[in-house]
Amino acid sequence: MGDIVNPLVTLVAAFAGAWAAFKLQQFQKNKEDTKLNIAAGNRALIILLQQFNALKLFQIDFIEQFRDSPGRHMQILPALPFQEDSLFFDLRPLEFLLSPEQQQVLMDLLIEENRYRETIKAINTRSRHHFEVVQPKLAGAGFKEGGEYTGEQFRAVLGDHDYVHIKRLTDAVILHVDRTVESLFAMKGRLRSALLQQYPNSKFIDFELLKDIPKSIFS
Repeated sequence: MGDIVNPLVTLVAAFAGAWAAFKLQQFQKNKEDTKLNIAAGNRALIILLQQFNALKLFQIDFIEQFRDSPGRHMQILPALPFQEDSLFFDLRPLEFLLSPEQQQVLMDLLIEENRYRETIKAINTRSRHHFEVVQPKLAGAGFKEGGEYTGEQFRAVLGDHDYVHIKRLTDAVILHVDRTVESLFAMKGRLRSALLQQYPNSKFIDFELLKDIPKSIFS
């Protein structure tokens, strides 16, 4: 009997040791995966914050002062070009959000990325037209920056085509910026909710919709 029991005890002990080692390894891997997932979620939130911040500052600095002015298409100054291929999302580290309940969040992130880039393109297109067409014509006609001129005077110098074009470009920029600032802020809320659903005891970056420069906080 002793010859039978001793090998059995050894076998059980070996199995228990192997099982404990496996569970420890699994625990450590899960812990590491959790850290990586939380970091990936915060990186995506930082991208949203940067996108929001860039457009919010443009909205404050360029649009707000002339938003309700009938001559806003001439009063809003051009901006230096934004990089159109920056601030994109890397969705691979966010694959942990691919569950049926949360996968729409990843699709929404792609939509927001495209919306942001279209807004940047609209700003750059208007600024380029302003720098390359509007300003040379106005300077050639002796218009001074800050001078008071009527819409008809601007139209006469620019011509109907370029005058109407800068007006349409300006209206498009304001529409894109206003809409995207709101949608980025809403996207932040949806992403944070999905992340907190996965990791309710973790900290994820947050930012508020303020009238001036948004602040980044942890909560």
